[in-house]
This record gives sequence, C-alpha cells and structure tokens, in this order.
Amino acid sequence: MSTIISVQLDALEALATELRLLAGELEGDAARCSQATGALLRGLSHDEGLNAVWAASTWGTLVAAVAEGTRAVSGALSAAASSYRAVEEARGAAIGRLRTPYPRMTP
Repeated sequence: MSTIISVQLDALEALATELRLLAGELEGDAARCSQATGALLRGLSHDEGLNAVWAASTWGTLVAAVAEGTRAVSGALSAAASSYRAVEEARGAAIGRLRTPYPRMTP
C-alpha cells in the first residue's frame, strides 16, 4: 500500500542549505582538532600527551565523518527538491498543452 507524502519544497531547500552550512562548520572543527594534536603533545607529559593526541585525532575523524554525512544529506535533499520542482514544471506544461480552447461555433 502506498503512502502519500507531502513536502514543502521551500522548507526542504532551506533545510538543505542549513545542513550544507553546518557541514562546513563541522569540517572546520575537524581541522582544528587535527591541528591541536601538536600543541597537546608539546604541552602535556608523555602519557597524557599521547592520550590527548589520540582523543583529538579520534574526535577530529568522527567530526569529519559527521560533516561528510551532513553534506551528503544536504546534497540529497537539494537534489530531491530540484527534481520535484522539475517534475511539477513539466506536469504544468503538459496540462497547459492539453487545455486548448475549443473553436467557436458561428451560427
């Protein structure tokens, strides 16, 4: 059995934009985590430094993965909205072609 899904395309595109921006911020956070490893290693004693470097590297990898997934979802939502708009435009054009005026009958 099919289910009807209703989507507001403007809201979907706005969500895609927000997710794209969030992905960019997350990518910046991941880069900062990676850049912090050197300072952590220099600023802490050997064992604590190694643990902190591991944590920062792992966290950076995790944040980068979340950013990649977020960017992928953003792209999918944007593509879906564009596809729905194209289909609706084509449907509207097809309906417009079918609505030809009837010729007037003259008495």
